[in-house]
Amino acid sequence: MALWTVVRFPKLGPETLGGALLQVAVAMIAGAFLIPAGMKSALAIDPPTGPMLAVFAFVLPGLSYLFLATLWAMRVLQQMLTNARR
Repeated sequence: MALWTVVRFPKLGPETLGGALLQVAVAMIAGAFLIPAGMKSALAIDPPTGPMLAVFAFVLPGLSYLFLATLWAMRVLQQMLTNARR
């Protein structure tokens, strides 16, 4: 999903290295604190609703955002290297 988003919407995302690294930091902080808390509360619901809710409401969006932020950072770094060669 993250790769599709980067390819489909090439102008979406940060243009600077600072902005890209900020996106990665936000994704990592969310992955460390918000997603586990949400999963814990979702898993308190009886199966199969709780585990499905945990996966589709917390894990999938969290990982997708982390991969998306990482791809944005890679794109910014690639653009910086391309401009440095010229």
